[in-house]
Amino acid sequence: MNPERRGESYDVIVVGAGPAGSTTAREAASRGLKVLLIDRSLEIGVPDKCGEFIPSLEEMRRLAPKAERLEELFDPPGWCILNRTRRVRFNFPGDVEVSIPLKGVVVERKLYDKYLAVEAARAGAELMPNAKAIAPTSSGVLIKHYGKTIEIQAKVVVAADGTYSPTARRGGLPVPRDPYDYAVGYQHEMADVDQDPATIEMYFGERYAPGAYAWIIPKGRDIANIGVGARTPYMKPGLSVRDYFRRFVERHPKASEMLGKAESTAVKVGFIPVSGPLRRTYGDDIIAVGDAAGQTIPSVGGGVPTALICGRIAGWALAQHLLEGKPLKVYEDEWRRQLGETLENSLKIRRMGDLLLASDRRFNLAVKMGWVDEETIMKGVLCRIDSKIRLIEGTLLRVLRR
Repeated sequence: MNPERRGESYDVIVVGAGPAGSTTAREAASRGLKVLLIDRSLEIGVPDKCGEFIPSLEEMRRLAPKAERLEELFDPPGWCILNRTRRVRFNFPGDVEVSIPLKGVVVERKLYDKYLAVEAARAGAELMPNAKAIAPTSSGVLIKHYGKTIEIQAKVVVAADGTYSPTARRGGLPVPRDPYDYAVGYQHEMADVDQDPATIEMYFGERYAPGAYAWIIPKGRDIANIGVGARTPYMKPGLSVRDYFRRFVERHPKASEMLGKAESTAVKVGFIPVSGPLRRTYGDDIIAVGDAAGQTIPSVGGGVPTALICGRIAGWALAQHLLEGKPLKVYEDEWRRQLGETLENSLKIRRMGDLLLASDRRFNLAVKMGWVDEETIMKGVLCRIDSKIRLIEGTLLRVLRR
């Protein structure tokens, strides 16, 4: 294959125009770098593959207390916001319910992602939709654009192309392949849902969402994202995530009542990294950011908030590298300083959840021990590890050894 070589070269090529990629491109361009942002979609933001909930600035300050200048990131324009929520209700096996206060917004991701890409363009980044990255090269990236194979030169490539990132893998970064490390999310947008628009519902249990959880996220008065997440090793042989979704919608004692008259208006499918960040998110001339770097919150699979934070750090680090001669390692050092503890704690909490929810017997033990209450759930959501959480972890491990 003899690819066509595009004449101009760039300081940075960002592969993927989701929240991580667009924020990286905006920050890097605003610091004077020549940036090209490419995306394989014909239209940036379409199709979206997300529950579309973003925590409020107040909640993010609690979730990521070391992250800086959050007020610049967590203020989406009003025309992107479809709904505002005030609480999350956790629905566990055995009719156990726990509600916690948690403010946030539900955005229309198609609009929000395009807004972020437009902000990158306004900062000086060039945008190229309908451009699929094939592989990094020694001098840039090989892409396919309108049927032509083109090599575009760049000093640094940013892998922001999502879960299982081909760009990160082909660029030599240690992307995990263990099926325990990923959940598949299967979601319908549905209308005529009987719901409280201010309350997000989360459902746990091996019967409906093995290895993850199901959700109802209100997008308005009677419109919601209804989804099931599952991890393949926890699923029963012969059942697909669509089977679990159907079971959840039709048979869950609570959810089925809320969804009895609901009709689907869209279907979305995507993979979610839940194993924590890559061991290393930078190479000689490549960095990974967002889902491509595993920078999601493992306990809940949330990726947009961390993508925004790490994208801004990535843009700063690229400028430090290309303008000041600093090593790309400054990117990893800085995002781990601001978010490392939050993500590490979240991974521990996810693993504890795996142990608790692997069987009804273990979960019933947790209820009897008084572990399933608002205080404990709130600590889990905010990724806080204290003496009580460590006691729960130690007790679980001792029970499993018996």
